[in-house]
Amino acid sequence: MKSITLNNLLILSLVFSPSLVSSIQCSKDAVLKRYQINEFASLGEIESDTPPSKTTEKWWINPCEENNEANVNIPSDCYHDDVSCGLVEVLLPGKEALTTQVINFSKNLKYVAEEFDDKLLITLKGTKWGSNTFDAEFEFSCDPKLKSDTLVETSWQRGLIKLYVNGPSGCLRDKRDNDNDDNNNNKDKDDDNNRKDSDKKNGNSEKNKRNGGISWFSWLLIYSLMFTLIYLMVVSYMNTRGGSFDDFRTEFVTRSTQLLTSLPEFTKEVINKVLGRNDSQRGGYSAV
Repeated sequence: MKSITLNNLLILSLVFSPSLVSSIQCSKDAVLKRYQINEFASLGEIESDTPPSKTTEKWWINPCEENNEANVNIPSDCYHDDVSCGLVEVLLPGKEALTTQVINFSKNLKYVAEEFDDKLLITLKGTKWGSNTFDAEFEFSCDPKLKSDTLVETSWQRGLIKLYVNGPSGCLRDKRDNDNDDNNNNKDKDDDNNRKDSDKKNGNSEKNKRNGGISWFSWLLIYSLMFTLIYLMVVSYMNTRGGSFDDFRTEFVTRSTQLLTSLPEFTKEVINKVLGRNDSQRGGYSAV
């Protein structure tokens, strides 16, 4: 008896929208790039007794776009753009195996990658299977002794298919590679922080220069000159009130000149007072 594939039960989700991704680029994903998953593809199967038949569940798993030359051939019932594909075959005594179920998970589906209890979890969301919608959750556990991934267990729940895989895909890449990635990221962050600190210091320096450019003594001198000028103008105006502008100007120039000529003597007198000197006593004595 020829195998009958129920492809008419499968409707792939190929509708593109901003929430979908074009493929899983593991090397660019913050979680997936830390693991060896982009180096392996697998075709695992699990057999179970379902008297009078035997049922075999097969799963093709190749989530990473980078692994486009997988060393495991994709089953003929799967599509070329699948990242995972499940088949269920039933074998009756004396009969040829009959494929009863095919479910495909396209690379165009939205995915979530996360780490939990030293395991790598990848969830593919929302594939159509007939009138139903299913998610697939792959749990990768590290087993460095294995040369390829091994499908350990599957479970079908309402709207969710869980697959448990052991092998190198669940192992972290060479620690040095991850350290280099982390160091590069930290270096970029440090450079950004250093630039911000430098800009902040330069800004504070400029601000300090602007604020500290005029000392308190300079302000005192400016105010003294301003008040002196106002005083001279008021006195000159009071003495020449009712006169012409020329009279005011002459009075102002005269008083300003007198102030300037007396200023050195006034300054000297103030200094003598501060230092305790007395210019009125200039007498001396001579030794006999």
